[in-house]
Amino acid sequence: MYRPALATPMPRRNPFLSGRDGIVLAFSIPMYRNLTQTSQLKGAAENIAAQLRLSREKAIATGQSQTMHFTANYPPGTDCDYHIHNGAVVGPCWALPNGISFSSSVSPTMFSDGRSNVSGTITLQDQRGHQATVSVQTSGLVLVGQ
Repeated sequence: MYRPALATPMPRRNPFLSGRDGIVLAFSIPMYRNLTQTSQLKGAAENIAAQLRLSREKAIATGQSQTMHFTANYPPGTDCDYHIHNGAVVGPCWALPNGISFSSSVSPTMFSDGRSNVSGTITLQDQRGHQATVSVQTSGLVLVGQ
C-alpha cells in the first residue's frame, strides 16, 4: 500500500525584510529610477521625431504646411510643451514626461513637397543632465541622437 511521505513543515519567515534583502533593495531602487528616467528621455525624443515625421507626411498628403512649435503651457491653460499649427489653427499638442525639459531654437514647418523650412536641433534633457537630440534637416529628414 502506498503511503505519501509526510511533508516537512516550511520554516516560518519573518514578514519583514532581512538585512541582506534591505541592502539589495536600497541599491536597486536608485538603479530602477535611473533606468526609468533614461527610458523617458529616449521615449520623449522618439515621440517628438515621430510627430515631426507625421506632420511631414500630413503636409505631403493634404498640401497644407504643418508647423511645430515648442512652447511650454501653450495653448494657455494646458500642460502642452509642443504643438502643431495646421495653417492658422492650433492642432494637437503634447506634454513631455515629468523631469524632461527641452530647448529649441527652431519651429520647423513641413511643406507639401516634404521639405522643412529650417534645419536645427531640439535638445531634451533629464534631471541628471543626460541629453537626447532630435535633428530636422531642410530635406525633411528627422533624426534622433543620444
